[in-house]
Amino acid sequence: MKYFLLLSFILLLCSCAANPTLDKNNIESMNVVSTAQEARHGKTLHDQALQQLAKTQPEAYVLYEQAHAAEVQGDLKVAIELYHRAMQQAPENGFLLTSLGLAYLRNEDTIPARRYLLKAVRYDPGYYKPTLGLGYIYLQSQQWKKAVSHLESSLQQLVTVEGTFLLGNAKEAQGDLPRARQLYQSVVQADGIGKLGKAAATRLRSLSR
Repeated sequence: MKYFLLLSFILLLCSCAANPTLDKNNIESMNVVSTAQEARHGKTLHDQALQQLAKTQPEAYVLYEQAHAAEVQGDLKVAIELYHRAMQQAPENGFLLTSLGLAYLRNEDTIPARRYLLKAVRYDPGYYKPTLGLGYIYLQSQQWKKAVSHLESSLQQLVTVEGTFLLGNAKEAQGDLPRARQLYQSVVQADGIGKLGKAAATRLRSLSR
């Protein structure tokens, strides 16, 4: 199970923009559509938050761009420092709080990651990424109930392949195998040739034994 958590963690943090997603029709009966179409939805949310930051806090926006560039290059120490400087300009901006929290999570520093992601949810409760990150943190620490709560909240906001896969992990850990199978099957249908699709197929084969 740890391998699959690591895989989904890498996919979650490899980009601060869009994620491949599933259609949000109903969490209990997800209809799979084009992942490219739904990925555009996630990117739209990201772009709107970025445009709002540029419009209202231009200095923070410049620092964010520098921080993001450093993060992409793998210099997390510099990225985190720059995100903090951006936060000084806009301390209640949920987008910046999310970016900082995910940078800490990528640096495997879960205590500040959790702190900033919780703040992000407080200031921007409608954005899916902080609750997705928190779901991963609680899943990693084997706090299954909290993991399920945050992952389901994230999926209510935007049904992503990552969130669906992680929720499958959490349901499997809780012993709810029928629900875990349903979630893994949704991932396979949406991302069959992708890394998470293949990982979900592996979990399904394991649960069938």
